[in-house]
Amino acid sequence: MASQPDVLQSCLQSAATAARSALEKCVEDAVAGLQVAETQSGKVAERDELATAWRELLKNKAAWSVQYPADLLVHFKANVAAAAQAARAPEASSEQLAASAAASSSAFAALSHASFSLVDDQDVSKAIESSRLLQQVLPAVDHILAELNKLISTVQGLPNVRPELNPLRPEVFAQTLREMAVASRAEPAVVSLWLKYMADPLGRELKRLYERLVNQLELANVQGASYRVLPTPANVGRGRGRGGNGSSPAGPGPGGAAEGDASGGGGEGGFGEGGGQPVPQYADLSNYEIRDELFQDFLFNGGSNAHHGLAPSYYETVEEELAALHATPDSGSAPLAESRPGYMSDYEGMPAVDRPQRLVDERSQLSPQVWGSYAKPRERAIVRTQLKKEARQVGQVLGLEVVRKLVNQVAQDPRLLVPVREAIVALEPSLLRLAMVDPRFFSDEGHAGRRVMERVAQRSFKYNDEFSPEFLAFFEPVTRAFNELNSLTIEDAQPFGMALATLEYGWDEQDQLEAENRNNVLQALRFAEERQTQADQIAFELSTRSDLDKVPGLVLDFLFGPWALAMAHAKLVDTRNQIDPMGFGSVVPDLLWSVKREVTLKRPAKLIEMIPSLLAKLHEGLELLGQDPRESEPFFEGLMKLHRPVLKLRRLKSQRDAEESGAVPLEPEELPATPEQRLAKAAAHPWLARDELDAAGFEDTLPTAPGELMPLEEEHEQSLAARPVAEEEVDSSHAELIAEQEASPNAVPALAQGEAERLLMSLRAGHWVDLYSRRRWLRAQLIWASTKGTLFMFVSHGGQPHSMTKRSCERLLRERLLRPVDSQGVVAQALDAVASEVVSPATQAEPETA
Repeated sequence: MASQPDVLQSCLQSAATAARSALEKCVEDAVAGLQVAETQSGKVAERDELATAWRELLKNKAAWSVQYPADLLVHFKANVAAAAQAARAPEASSEQLAASAAASSSAFAALSHASFSLVDDQDVSKAIESSRLLQQVLPAVDHILAELNKLISTVQGLPNVRPELNPLRPEVFAQTLREMAVASRAEPAVVSLWLKYMADPLGRELKRLYERLVNQLELANVQGASYRVLPTPANVGRGRGRGGNGSSPAGPGPGGAAEGDASGGGGEGGFGEGGGQPVPQYADLSNYEIRDELFQDFLFNGGSNAHHGLAPSYYETVEEELAALHATPDSGSAPLAESRPGYMSDYEGMPAVDRPQRLVDERSQLSPQVWGSYAKPRERAIVRTQLKKEARQVGQVLGLEVVRKLVNQVAQDPRLLVPVREAIVALEPSLLRLAMVDPRFFSDEGHAGRRVMERVAQRSFKYNDEFSPEFLAFFEPVTRAFNELNSLTIEDAQPFGMALATLEYGWDEQDQLEAENRNNVLQALRFAEERQTQADQIAFELSTRSDLDKVPGLVLDFLFGPWALAMAHAKLVDTRNQIDPMGFGSVVPDLLWSVKREVTLKRPAKLIEMIPSLLAKLHEGLELLGQDPRESEPFFEGLMKLHRPVLKLRRLKSQRDAEESGAVPLEPEELPATPEQRLAKAAAHPWLARDELDAAGFEDTLPTAPGELMPLEEEHEQSLAARPVAEEEVDSSHAELIAEQEASPNAVPALAQGEAERLLMSLRAGHWVDLYSRRRWLRAQLIWASTKGTLFMFVSHGGQPHSMTKRSCERLLRERLLRPVDSQGVVAQALDAVASEVVSPATQAEPETA
């Protein structure tokens, strides 16, 4: 088989390019995980170690995102060269491979304790860490990796699948990541924490990367290599391999192989013994019932009887069904309610989330303008019955029945929009043809036939309104792809892979347009969260200073709040790694000294000289922070009051003036901070500047008085450490909708506070919700939540952000203005429903027989 170096190089380059964003997401997820672990840990030493780990990881993120793709390319090329050399070497026979495996096993067993003592402890530790990282990654990529191995082996020019020669195997990504982490010279314990918390994200990102590569190779018309079957000692000497490649073996007529004929080949699904094996007994499916043990065995165990032939009585029954179908006129029609004049216009005018469910199943009449002849249920039934007639083995018949039931279950899934459910019904003919050549394709999550259904369903969760322009733009390529699949002769899964690759290419282009804005907002929010984390640490350090005695609470609130934020901001934007960037730390002792009356009255000249530079530096820090000047007005007014006694003394021209005027009346001294005020408290949520609020989608949720110092959480009512994110107001559109919902006869009661909290806690990044915003229902996706779970950002169509506080989310959940959407695996749930149909009658029958 000839290699395809251009295609291979393109794959390597695509993998390296995608690895950059994949690594950045891994780092972000690992940092979030480490931060959660830090907050949950009860041990000081453990918390310190976790904090060090995520801070060091963040520092390495920028450099690693450049280094990781470059290192991977080096490893890829080295692996390609090694694979080419291995491919030129003569392939070992099955007997040699078996002997090699036995020898390796014996050699390993013969290793003594002394042998291991020669291995350096550090090398053992490295091996263990690499193995542990790989073990966590492999389960996430198992299914798609098998498909990638076949395609990569083809472009490498290998006659059979050689997973160990795949230059993109997971080991390469895991080992490169570990080498890079170790090279950072971090403490071994910190490196171990990095790898532990990056393992799961790496698995997820590798799965996405492999799926893109499979789509890329399928678009390039690459055919997957086959796996080499090695006989074991137990079956050496038996008939060679499985049946042929056709969907049905050659046989004399509908009855399958003639009686006594031992040829009986099998379908590509892997049933049908070849060679000298006798054909198993026929299965009489003329009175076939889906709940039979035969079907249970096929669905749950793969079907030990799947390779059996079919009795003549089965074909007689199918012929009768086919004749009846041809003789029956078309009877599909819309449900009675939908045929009522004006129904669809009324339906379209309803809120998207409140539209009643419309019935769709395998017998539904679809739109002929969209789906052509397969819009008629009779035409789809004819295809199904004709394929049952062409079946030669029990597995094919069972596979056809599974597809029918699977399609019916997906069509009735209320989570999907009606056009999407109808599309799955319309796709049934091509899925049935696929079941003829691969009867159990549905059981493989990585199979292109199953993936095309799941990916279209999952992509459709971006939309909640079937009449919206954005949904129609999504759905048009889907109808085109499905109609094309129905027009093809299906001999393998490649047409489905091609169709999905074409769809995902268009989706990726759309996602890239939205991703830039989303990433900018996410970067701002993550910066704000890191700034708040460092500000909390700075505030704690400031609270331990020895010169806080007699300092008013107003000043400490400023130091622990806005000024700690300004110092943290300066550190994060500092590129020269300075100890005190911009000198914000050096202003702290001056500020504290300037507000102690008993000291400043003795040295008024020093204070008067200090005030201009002190105020200038304070304003510089708040300007860098992006704080609205109106927010700091109360502090500067209070600071002026504290300085006023000294300024009054300065106005006295001479001692004579002082004697004539008598004693100088001093204003009452500001009370020093209380013990409570002297304790620095961690902020409940990240502080956000006005431009950050606007970019994150808070523009509609600002308070009526900008700059108002108002607490977010009840437990922080006395804390004015920094201006919190504004609480979302109930706007007029929300009030109107709530009133309409309460007046509706089908009104859904508001949720209890506890239920709202539980729902919010269950939301994870990637989950979908229906959100009422600007007088319309939007489908939005949660893409970020702060570490403490007090800020949440959703993104709706077009990359529009919607950010809100925990309290806002809980209120919207209670009032049913924010509704989580279940988007768990559509095909998996449908298969579970099919399986329950099989199990339930069997379990119900047990008491009757007892």
